[in-house]
Amino acid sequence: MLESIRRRINETFIGEIRRLARLYEETRRELEEQGVKRRSAFILAFFKRIIDDYRESAINRIRDRIRSYLAFYDLLRASLPLFRDRAKILFEVERRHFYHRDKTIVRIRDQMLAELPEETRNRIIDALRQATLGKHVPTQVLMEEPLLRWFLQRYMLYYQRYPCKHSSFAIKVTPVTIHFFKGWNTTYYVMRFIRVKDLKHDPYLEVARPVDLYFTMQVRKPYWDILNTFTYAESGTMDSSDYVTIARDDKRQSFIRIPLRRAILQPHHIKRGFAKAVGEPELTDSASHCSIYAILQRRPRTSRYYSAGLRRDMIAKRKLRAVRDVTWSLGLRG
Repeated sequence: MLESIRRRINETFIGEIRRLARLYEETRRELEEQGVKRRSAFILAFFKRIIDDYRESAINRIRDRIRSYLAFYDLLRASLPLFRDRAKILFEVERRHFYHRDKTIVRIRDQMLAELPEETRNRIIDALRQATLGKHVPTQVLMEEPLLRWFLQRYMLYYQRYPCKHSSFAIKVTPVTIHFFKGWNTTYYVMRFIRVKDLKHDPYLEVARPVDLYFTMQVRKPYWDILNTFTYAESGTMDSSDYVTIARDDKRQSFIRIPLRRAILQPHHIKRGFAKAVGEPELTDSASHCSIYAILQRRPRTSRYYSAGLRRDMIAKRKLRAVRDVTWSLGLRG
């Protein structure tokens, strides 16, 4: 065993060194016969011969490989008549498309709403319309109609559970809601959330772009807390071809806009955009979302601010948010 290893070393490593030594001696003798005695000339000529040998060997290897490929191709062409019309189908594999969890849930809820009796479905759609117009549904009605309460808790942002909860009466945009409310003046919003422990910056990674001050302040929250954001995402007419903003920069300007149909049917774009907005694209798998939501026939104050082209500090300067951020920074909360 050891003898074979020594022989292999002599044939490869040591043999190559000896070959280079012989090549150097041959080069030196040839130059001395020509009257050249400078050592630098010996070394330069030696390296030129090495490069020429390597180039020639590489060309030969490529030529041999091409010849082998051509020979194999000729073999396949010659043997093709022997196998033609002799293949048999042993089994078939049916291709199935596995939906994402969020997309599957939305599809099931839309199917449940669409398959309801017409009278019941119209009553629920009317209740959703009244709720998104800002009219609070009485508690007595919610208690008497559990089916209506169930759909309100799934489609209205106001009735959902934290962290997908907000004080706005916004309706979830799905293929079914687009069908019933198409053509209405709509203000779109995107709802995302992430754990604060995931939002805290990694000391070994640098943020690639300036981050909104709001996200910078939230990292001071306890690590177990959850940050949810409800961001303005353009206006439209409840059409699948409308464009929505899923990420804004530190100046609250839109830098990622996608069609509404893509935001609904490919929701991973929202998570990716949120991760880029906080300056950490690697958090795509840690971020979550509840989007897209829409407010019908009403233009909230935030949308009017963006339409007026106000500065970032005018849009972000809210009394409640300022108080909340100051109390967090002073350690008076949590």
